[in-house]
Amino acid sequence: MKKVYDGIIGLAIGDAMGVPFEFKSRQEIVKNPIVTMAGYGTHNQPKGTWSDDTSLTLALMDSITEKSK
Repeated sequence: MKKVYDGIIGLAIGDAMGVPFEFKSRQEIVKNPIVTMAGYGTHNQPKGTWSDDTSLTLALMDSITEKSK
C-alpha cells in the first residue's frame, strides 16, 4: 500500500509542476525547463495547483478504498 501512496504523491507533484507549462511547445520548455514549482503559467493558477488529472485520480482511489471495505 505504501508504494501506491507514494505513486499518488508523485503523480500529484509531477502534475502540479507541469500545470503552468501545459500546452507549451518542446522548444519553449527547453528554453525554460521545469526545475521547481512555478505558478501563473498556462492556466494562471497559483504555484502547487494540480490539475483535474490528480483530482480524478484521488476520486478514483477514494472509490476503490470505499468499495474494498
